[in-house]
Amino acid sequence: MSVATDHQTVRPRILFVDDSRLMRACAVRILGQDFDLALAESAEQAWELLQTDREIQAVFSDLFMTGKSGLDLLKQMRTSERRELADMPMVLITGEEDGEKRRRDALGLGATDFISKPFQASELMARARAYARTGESSRRLRLLEQDHHVDTESGVGNRRYLEERLLQAMSFAHRHQQPLAMMHLRLDGLTELLEDLGRTHAARAMGRIGETLSRRIRREDTVFRSGEECFTFLLPATTAEGAETLKSRFLPDLDELGLGTDEAALAVRPGFVVQVPPPPNGRDAAQIIDEGLAGETVPVQPSRNEPSLPDLEQALRMIERGDQDQLRPFLARLEQQLRPLIEAIEAGKRQGFRRESRRPWDRLD
Repeated sequence: MSVATDHQTVRPRILFVDDSRLMRACAVRILGQDFDLALAESAEQAWELLQTDREIQAVFSDLFMTGKSGLDLLKQMRTSERRELADMPMVLITGEEDGEKRRRDALGLGATDFISKPFQASELMARARAYARTGESSRRLRLLEQDHHVDTESGVGNRRYLEERLLQAMSFAHRHQQPLAMMHLRLDGLTELLEDLGRTHAARAMGRIGETLSRRIRREDTVFRSGEECFTFLLPATTAEGAETLKSRFLPDLDELGLGTDEAALAVRPGFVVQVPPPPNGRDAAQIIDEGLAGETVPVQPSRNEPSLPDLEQALRMIERGDQDQLRPFLARLEQQLRPLIEAIEAGKRQGFRRESRRPWDRLD
């Protein structure tokens, strides 16, 4: 539930969490005129709101509630991979039954502050104003940092961030005697294509390219836009041979984007360059990257043979690993193979077979 007026866009947004309808009504009466107030009646509902509502700047939560407590919500926030949730101001509302030990535990988990029930309107308002400002300042700082690191068109790391990360990765690899590789994806003709598409469609296409490439990389890898028509993957603990193997990860995605081969619908010629950066010896990162981008590409070749069809067990394992996208080219053929089995199951249902009859081991006793 959200309480808002016509001035919603300029008011700080606060999440108030309490399983008491009376307490939520008090919050609306005290804060509703000055804040864009989101209400949750449980820690579970509050967590769902925090996943989807990126405008929330601070959280006020009752400590003890039915189901998960405010302490549980605090743990989820502070251990979140999203920095804005891990850093968001969190004020716990405590009652007389909440002892000093529980407060110390909450402080240890990262509670920002406490307010005791029954609270005064002036006290709640003062805390809300203070921590909404803190949350907004943190949000603006994150946006500034993001602008520094992110290519605004594709959503992946920008060239400046690549140069920073490359020097760090080279130093780490040299210090720990680990391999390091870069893989450059050049999409020759992409600029001309985007100009033909027009601004709106070009922005959508570039965003989709960035999103698709980011989805395919391993957890330890990073992708950057290193040029107008180039993307670079920084691959720690990876040899040149390992980078060559990783190229196959991206081929289904290039096909999906219409960029896969010279026969693709879009007039873009993709090619890969694998580069092993030299040991750190004072060389400029920009120069190293430019040398890699200028290297001879290995064109993406059209596949003359259909990829091998996974069997049912392999397909289920791919789903368990979260590789549904890799299954997409095979779905029609898998359905064709499974159709007789599905029809047999449906026929069995119509004939009223019992579940036990299909499990002979149940009849052994």
